[in-house]
Amino acid sequence: MTFSASYDRTTKIISAGLCLALLAIIAATHSFFIAALLALIVLVSYAYSPRGYVLTDRSIVVRRLAGPARIPLDDVREIRRATPDDLRLSIRIWASGGAFGYYGLFSTAKLGKCTWYVTNRNNRVVVITGSKTALFSPDDVDGFLNAIRASAPIVEGYRAPVPHRSRAFGTAIGAAIGIVCIGLVAAALSYSPGTPGYTLTPTELTIHDRFYPVTLLADNVDVSQIRIVDLARDAEWRPTFRTNGFANWHYQSGWFRVAAVQKNVRVYRSGGQRLVLLPPSGDGVTVLYQAADPEAFVSAIRAAWSVVVRISPTQSPANAGK
Repeated sequence: MTFSASYDRTTKIISAGLCLALLAIIAATHSFFIAALLALIVLVSYAYSPRGYVLTDRSIVVRRLAGPARIPLDDVREIRRATPDDLRLSIRIWASGGAFGYYGLFSTAKLGKCTWYVTNRNNRVVVITGSKTALFSPDDVDGFLNAIRASAPIVEGYRAPVPHRSRAFGTAIGAAIGIVCIGLVAAALSYSPGTPGYTLTPTELTIHDRFYPVTLLADNVDVSQIRIVDLARDAEWRPTFRTNGFANWHYQSGWFRVAAVQKNVRVYRSGGQRLVLLPPSGDGVTVLYQAADPEAFVSAIRAAWSVVVRISPTQSPANAGK
């Protein structure tokens, strides 16, 4: 016999909200890796969501895209509707709490450790066997209960075990892991170290980014073409896709693609629109750097590297590259 399992209203809202939040994160980070990771999270969550139940061969088979889960009914101790007392102090150990259902490993004050295959909290059914306590949510609760009772008689003289309080330790560990993961995501989204510092010498320029520092040799930079670009006006230099770096609403560093050149460009930007373009003299790397004072930064480079790159006497540092 087959029993359907539909989502309740809360599950629909949480699932839709999760998808919208992940889309917002992808749009903000412009990262293929993050996009692939978040898409995988959604796909896995949906794949393990119960799609219905099949009662066959003295077993309950939970239909899922990720593969069926089978709960044997050889030693049934208790079959009934869930009560509010069953769900008191319900804690997720390793489970989904609303994204495409409520499934996975939970713990409650009365049932102890139990496995949920639930999509609608209004239709929860408790099935306790000698080896497992499981919860289901068929649309036809009465038909589901009658079908199980007809195929798997209940063992007489059973007394429900008192859950061990030591399970709270495992619950606490699971909660701590969840909090740490949420904290890491929040830190990544809010990370904003500001404009990275730099060191300029007569032979090289080093940009001191925490994760993607770079050193440019004076001989490899076309000093005469150094200029300031305004991303609001010079859209061809706006970073469009991150290939190997970090990006959020506040900060960008590492390798990016821009429309102006068909290769990777190093970008160091902390939210501003005016960046200094450091073009290569040959096949080197192009750098976009947001200096605190772009004009002073350009003048300092031209002054420091004027001998190395042999700027002609008629081309003053103030007019070079204009």
